[in-house]
Amino acid sequence: MRVPLGSHAKADLLRELVRLAVPDADAPTFDGIVAAVEDRERQVSTAMGGGLAVPHGRTDLAPELRLAAGLIDSVPDYESPDGAPVRVVFLVLTPESATGQHVKVLSRIARIMHAPDSRAALVGATTAAGFLDAIRRAEAA
Repeated sequence: MRVPLGSHAKADLLRELVRLAVPDADAPTFDGIVAAVEDRERQVSTAMGGGLAVPHGRTDLAPELRLAAGLIDSVPDYESPDGAPVRVVFLVLTPESATGQHVKVLSRIARIMHAPDSRAALVGATTAAGFLDAIRRAEAA
């Protein structure tokens, strides 16, 4: 988790998130995971509106569920359906065989972000600890 994320272009942001999710990955593994996330992103933008993007990928290069999250100031090339700038980003990585787990995590993120108070708390976080606390409060609600 990083608040704020340092990237200002979508390709850089995806790489930054993958590095957060799999910090121990060697170069070929890292590049393969980035390619899986970029392939998914090319199919349809993972910007969901309301300031949220959830890039995700299923690849056996991810040995288990891995998440990364954070806030961004501006990534102008992230195509959002409502035109709102993306501020909150969650990356979800799972192995190919973990379809159920993948969908469950995406659903939980959508539930958290659907609640206006939770979304405002996440966007208003100024530190990683504050961001995590906002997630915990949203999960408990």
